Amino acid sequence: NDNELFPKRDAQTFYDFGQANEAEWLVNKILAHRWCGHKVEFLVKWNMGDSIWEPHDHCKDFEALDNYLELQGAPEVRLLPRAASQRDCIRPQHGGNE
Repeated sequence: NDNELFPKRDAQTFYDFGQANEAEWLVNKILAHRWCGHKVEFLVKWNMGDSIWEPHDHCKDFEALDNYLELQGAPEVRLLPRAASQRDCIRPQHGGNE
C-alpha cells in the first residue's frame, strides 16, 4: 500500500476460511435428478461435502453423469424418468444448498 498515492487507506485483509485457494471441487457422484419443465437438474455430491442441484449444462461432461445414467437404465438424459409432480423444481430464493 502506497500511503503517498492512497493516503489513509488500509490494505484489504481477507478472512481465512481454512481452505487452501488451490482446493479443487470434484464430483463424488450424482445422487438424484428432477425435471423442471423440459430441463433436468442433478443433485451433485461434491468432494467438499456439499450436495447442490445443478443444471444439466453444468453436469454434461461429468463422468459421474455417465455412471448415474447407467444406474438409472437410461442411455440418454432425455430418457430419465419424470416425476408426476413438478413442485420439486422450485428453487429457493436465497440460492442456498438443499
